Amino acid sequence: MKSFSLAKKFAIVTIIVTVSMLIIGYFILNNYKNNLKNEVYNDLNIELNYLADQKLKSKLEVGISNAISISNDGMIKNSLSLNNRALAIKALSSLSKDMKTHTPFKNIKVHIHTKDNKSFLRSWKDKKFGDDLSSFRSSVVKVNKTVNSVNTFEVGKAGLSIRSVVPIVDENSNHLGSLEFMQGVNSVAKSFDKIGDAFFLLMDSSLAVAKVDDKYKLGNYIISQKFINKEVLNDLKNINFKELMDNKYLMDDKYFYSYIDIKDFNGKKLGIAVTSRDIKKVEVAINNASIIIWVALLILIVSLLLAMIVSLINMKKNIIAPILNLKNAIDIIKNNTTLDSTRIEIKSKDEIGDVVQSFNEYLDSIASGQEEDRIVIEESRIIIGKVNAGLLNDRIKNKAHSAEVDSLVGEINNMITRMQTNLTQLSDVLVALANAKYDHPIPHIEGLTGLIASLLSGTKVTQATSNELMCLIDESNNKLTNSASELSNASKRLSDSSNAQAASLEETAAAIEEISATIDRSSQSATKMALYAQNVTKSNEIGKTLAYKTSESMEQLSVEVNAIHESISVIDQIAFQTNILSLNAAVEAATAGEAGKGFAVVAQEVRNLASRSAEAAKEIKDLVESATSKAKDGKEITTKMISGYNELNENIEVTIQLIEDVATASKEQQLAMAQINDTVNSLDQATQQNASLASNINNMAGVTTSLAVQLQSVVNKTSFDKKAKALICDTDLIFDVNKLKSDHIVFKNTNFAQCKSKHTFTVKNHHECNLGKWIDANKDSEFAKSNEWQELLIAHRRVHSMVQDTVDLYAQDYDNEHIFAVTENIEKNIEIVFELLNRIREINCKSQDLK
Repeated sequence: MKSFSLAKKFAIVTIIVTVSMLIIGYFILNNYKNNLKNEVYNDLNIELNYLADQKLKSKLEVGISNAISISNDGMIKNSLSLNNRALAIKALSSLSKDMKTHTPFKNIKVHIHTKDNKSFLRSWKDKKFGDDLSSFRSSVVKVNKTVNSVNTFEVGKAGLSIRSVVPIVDENSNHLGSLEFMQGVNSVAKSFDKIGDAFFLLMDSSLAVAKVDDKYKLGNYIISQKFINKEVLNDLKNINFKELMDNKYLMDDKYFYSYIDIKDFNGKKLGIAVTSRDIKKVEVAINNASIIIWVALLILIVSLLLAMIVSLINMKKNIIAPILNLKNAIDIIKNNTTLDSTRIEIKSKDEIGDVVQSFNEYLDSIASGQEEDRIVIEESRIIIGKVNAGLLNDRIKNKAHSAEVDSLVGEINNMITRMQTNLTQLSDVLVALANAKYDHPIPHIEGLTGLIASLLSGTKVTQATSNELMCLIDESNNKLTNSASELSNASKRLSDSSNAQAASLEETAAAIEEISATIDRSSQSATKMALYAQNVTKSNEIGKTLAYKTSESMEQLSVEVNAIHESISVIDQIAFQTNILSLNAAVEAATAGEAGKGFAVVAQEVRNLASRSAEAAKEIKDLVESATSKAKDGKEITTKMISGYNELNENIEVTIQLIEDVATASKEQQLAMAQINDTVNSLDQATQQNASLASNINNMAGVTTSLAVQLQSVVNKTSFDKKAKALICDTDLIFDVNKLKSDHIVFKNTNFAQCKSKHTFTVKNHHECNLGKWIDANKDSEFAKSNEWQELLIAHRRVHSMVQDTVDLYAQDYDNEHIFAVTENIEKNIEIVFELLNRIREINCKSQDLK
């Protein structure tokens, strides 16, 4: 093909193009036919679905409108308020009559419920009421709970129907109950039938709540309408509903079928609404389109063949011949060494002549342009040499002849200017950091990406690390200064306390010696007391023995006194008898008269003797009774004395035991005091050592304070961002997070360095890089529950995705505009990642402070 002439190439190309266009035209038109066919099916599917949806929505709108209208009836409200069903029946009867007269609704079905979800009145079955609807009428429960309307499809005994449920409230906005307006879809099915289509409302048979006649069953569905197109139904029984669901529409030999889902107000699928259209109507448009396409294909074939023939003839006569002439002239010019001396002769005034004229002018412009471009290129070489040496103060001043070269000059000058600006700003930041101005603001450079952006990002990370370290040093130094001051004061107090303790220990040691001597004396006294106690015990035993003997003597004395008492009683009796005898003698003497006077004297004497004997006996008896009483008292005293001696003996034994305990304790105290004395001596030595250590600690505290002051002086000579203190609670995170930032900059640079044309590779995903591994390892941390953590995951994922996009754009040779749009977005998202890492560290520190 390369050795063919232009005419042959043109002819071959024209033939190939013509044949290709014919083939392509055929396939395009055929594909268009197929697409048109699919488009007709899709449009028909959309049309049927739209019709079904709109007609059902219209029914729903009518239902809710009627429900609201009926619920506002005053008699309905009063019937609920007064619990008067008769009033409600009357109201519905009147409303039904009006609707039959003025609306298409000839037999309305209205169900009124109480606010606790119980049936109040069914218009079609007014004898049935009071049943609880809570378990199976979710729409009624929803309306009575929220006092908001619900307009939905719902399953009933008759299958699927439209239920428009609205709340009933009185004039004071008190909730009384709810009202339900029920509709079927027969009117929708009839409206489809009028235009030659069909409509079927099918309920999922698993939701049926009552037994259904077999004639209403259709596979896994139940027909929920009375009006049925039997011809379509017979065909519908044979279709594959699963295929219909998967493809959204279905065709057989007779009908085109489509469907929409029927859902309740909670979004639960209850069934489907199937629509159909005669397949003949569908194929009419497709057949007409096919005829038009084949006619167009035939016209295209004829047009292409004629155009090919005419083009070949015209090409040979009017293009090839002048071009050959131009070629011969150019060959002559080609053999000349300079452009200045050779020009092509113009032989015609047509387009070829214009081309020759333009070519001659082009040769002239090339000659002058080459010189201009040479001057600019030489100047560019000099300027680039300066740039390579780091001198960015000069620019290319000459203008090139070539627009491309001039554009390149402009780009080079812009590159130098921008690089000078960027590096100057970066240099200012580095100088500030070198002067310990860690809070020096780092400017945001719009549109910056690549290595310069990485250098700027790395500087920001370095500055952040420096700020955090300075905050950490400042905070630690403040604590160190306070600790050193407290340590100095504490060591001084410790030294004073140690000296005071040493003096106290000396006094304590002296007191212990005195106590030891006292205890020794107490021990000796206790030993003597034990001896005295033993002597008292012996004396007590002797006294006890004597008391026993006294008791026995008193017992014997009591016996003898009793004997005397008995004898005195005898004497008293004798005196009494003697007195009686003397009285008898006196009586006898008085009887004897003079002869008995002597006997009377004797009787008187005897009576006196008896009287004195009685008196003496009485006195003796009194003495004996007194002696008996005293003997008894003596015995009791002796008994008490014996008891006292027993108690005394027990007390003496206890006293002896106590004395022995005191003696034992005294010995133990002697041993304890000896140990205490040894301990006090040890404490004295330790106290002396503590005093020495306290002095050393005081000296060290002074040195620490001096170092803290020097360090604070160094810190004061720097300036840093105090806000970084909110991030330094976890020192490990200072280095870990900033290293992760640096790693991410390296990740970007490493992948950017490998980007080139036709070179595709896969970068690490957002779980494989170091930052991703750290995120995965900390996903259960407390700070991972924050919104910032979720934003970090998104931004981090974006960075990896866009780095991969950059690799792909380079590999596919996309222009700079596309590449820059992605790389600039990478820099923005890297800054977002870095900022979110800082905010997460701040959240972590706040949560630790709360603990």
